[in-house]
Amino acid sequence: MNPQVESNQLILSGTVTEVLGLRYTPGGVPHYSFMLEHRSRQEEAGVAREVLCRIKVEARGREITEHCEPLAVSDRLQVTGFLSRRNYKDSSATQLVLHAQHIELR
Repeated sequence: MNPQVESNQLILSGTVTEVLGLRYTPGGVPHYSFMLEHRSRQEEAGVAREVLCRIKVEARGREITEHCEPLAVSDRLQVTGFLSRRNYKDSSATQLVLHAQHIELR
């Protein structure tokens, strides 16, 4: 029997609106955070609509955080990663964080 494989992959482009910076976990893993704002026009049910969202992006590990260090407010990026809830201690938490696996300047 094959276990069901769940998908969790997001590609989001936008503008850096806030740089939260570099920190380290207690185990010494670098952790870089910033806020990304996405604005676009999307079609839904045959009608065009304006879309705006802001999400916290977290990048963990030396290789990806090195790409984040030169980031500045107003930089345009495309981020590929997965979504997870912001707070693991509160199982009812609904705020999401984008965990970056790849970041590309635009």
